[in-house]
Amino acid sequence: MQFKVLYYMKNRLFILAILCLLLEAGRMLYSGTLGYMFLIWNLFLAAVPYLLSTHIQATKPTGLNLIGKCFIWLLFLPNALYIITDLKHLHERPPVPEWFDCLLLFSFSTLALLLGLLSFYQMNQVLKRYAPAFVQHIILISISLLAGFGVYLGREQRWNSWDIFTNPFDLFSACISLSTEPHVWAFSLCYGFAFLSMYHIISSLIHYRHETPGQLV
Repeated sequence: MQFKVLYYMKNRLFILAILCLLLEAGRMLYSGTLGYMFLIWNLFLAAVPYLLSTHIQATKPTGLNLIGKCFIWLLFLPNALYIITDLKHLHERPPVPEWFDCLLLFSFSTLALLLGLLSFYQMNQVLKRYAPAFVQHIILISISLLAGFGVYLGREQRWNSWDIFTNPFDLFSACISLSTEPHVWAFSLCYGFAFLSMYHIISSLIHYRHETPGQLV
């Protein structure tokens, strides 16, 4: 049952991805500009943790191989939340009506968030092989808060996921400095717990056994 629901959801996400690309293509053709093209790149970054978690579930790596892939997954997870902050770019951009851009941003943000939530779910299934329930909860909360902090680093400080490899010392210094700022904690807590709350909703839907996938419309 769980596998069928996941398969159903993944198919619907593919349809939503096609819709997002069609909306962006339509906007480009209508306006003759490349406005909001950054959404495609941000969506790709948001899909990276989902692709990684799917790979980890399928190949079942162990030892340092598993740790390394989980680390890269964690680095890219904030991108699934980050794209929500792209909503700040919404404003009238003639000749495209504002309602269309609102739909465009909402569609991309929803898809990115759902990819992140499903990725989170898949990694939790991996975690269940190695940790008891109590430890799982602690790890999930910690990862959610780190994801929220990662969104802050990206949106407010303009750091990228790969900066940990290209500029690790400056990034580490920035993290230490920001860790004492109350507004950074507030941002991280709000985004982190919002993500965790939505994850529990998705997890509950996946495990809901009183409906078949065909009835989830």
